[in-house]
Amino acid sequence: MQMITCSRVGDLEIKFDLDVPADITGALPAFICIHGGGIIAGSRNEPGSARLTDFIRESTLSKGMIFMSADHRLIYPSTGFDIIEDMKALMKFISDPSFSEKYLTAGMSLDSSRIGVAGVSGGCYAARALAIYGEPKPKAIYLLYGMGGDFICDHWVADKGDTMFGPVPLTPRATLAHLLDAPSVPPTSESAIHAGPDLFADEQRRIGLSSYWLRTGELLDHVLGEPVSATLRALPYAERVAAVPERLRPALLETQIDASFPPTFLLHGDQDAIVPLSESQKTYDRLRELGAKAELEIVRGGEHALMAKAWPLEFCAGADEAHEKGMQFLERELFEDTTGTPQ
Repeated sequence: MQMITCSRVGDLEIKFDLDVPADITGALPAFICIHGGGIIAGSRNEPGSARLTDFIRESTLSKGMIFMSADHRLIYPSTGFDIIEDMKALMKFISDPSFSEKYLTAGMSLDSSRIGVAGVSGGCYAARALAIYGEPKPKAIYLLYGMGGDFICDHWVADKGDTMFGPVPLTPRATLAHLLDAPSVPPTSESAIHAGPDLFADEQRRIGLSSYWLRTGELLDHVLGEPVSATLRALPYAERVAAVPERLRPALLETQIDASFPPTFLLHGDQDAIVPLSESQKTYDRLRELGAKAELEIVRGGEHALMAKAWPLEFCAGADEAHEKGMQFLERELFEDTTGTPQ
C-alpha cells in the first residue's frame, strides 16, 4: 500500500493509505475506511482492529474498487470542527484529477462520482462529516456500530459518578494527567491501538480519555470545543438541541442531516454498551423520515464491534454475514449508473 499525505496543519501531516485492485483499468469507484478509537485514539493502520480492516480492504479490492484507509485529527485538543475540515480536505485531494495521474496505476482513474465511505465506531463521526460536508458528496455510507448519531442522549452527557455500566473499566484521572494537566497538547492524527490479553492501549495513552469522559459525561464538550454537557444533562432530552449554541451545531452532526444524505447502511449490535443502538436507530429513523435511502442491520446479542472476545479477536454469531451485507450494499450503490441500473 502507498502512504499519502492529503493535507497539512502546521507541522502535522494528515495521511491515508491507498491500495488498488489488480489487473483492472478504467474509471473505478473508491472506498474510504475510517478507523475506530472513540474519535480520541486510533490510526489508519491499526493492529488492534487488523482483522476487520483486512476484511474491508480485501472485500473492497475483490469488488473492483480502490481502497483507502484515512486518518483525521483526534479529539483533544482538536475538535469536531477540525475533523470536518480534514474530511473536506481528503475529498478535495482525491477528487482532483491530478490524484489519479500521480498515484494510480497506468490506465486507472478514480471516479469521484462513485466514492463510498465506511466509519468504524468512532470513525462514524468522520464518515458522517464526509456525508454532510464532503465535496463531492460520497455516493454511499456504511456506518458500523457508530458514534455521532445521538450525542445529546444521557449515555454521552450524563455524569455517572464513580459507577460505570457495561464493560468499560473506570479510568482514574491521574492516569490521564499527561494529557489533561499538560500546559498544551499538540494536535495529533494517529495513535495506533494495540490489542492485548488484558486491555486495549494506544501509543500516546489517549484511549483512557474515552472511558473517562464517558463516565463524566464530557465527551461532547471536546467534540464541540465548548462546555455544553452540564447544561444539556439538566434539560429534558427534547429541549437539548435548542440549548446548543447555533455556532456549535455544525459539529453536532445529528442536527445537520437532510434529504441529501447519501444512501446509508447502518450496522449495530443490540447489546452494545459502549456505543448505544440509539446512535444508529436515530440516524436510520431520521433518514427514512426525510425519504432518504437507509438500511439498518441489527445483530441480536451483538456487543460493541460485534466482538465475542477481544483477545484474540472473535466476532459474535452472524457478524461476518452482517459485515459483508454492508459491503454488498455499497457495491450495489457504487456500481449503479445514473439511471439506477447496475453496471
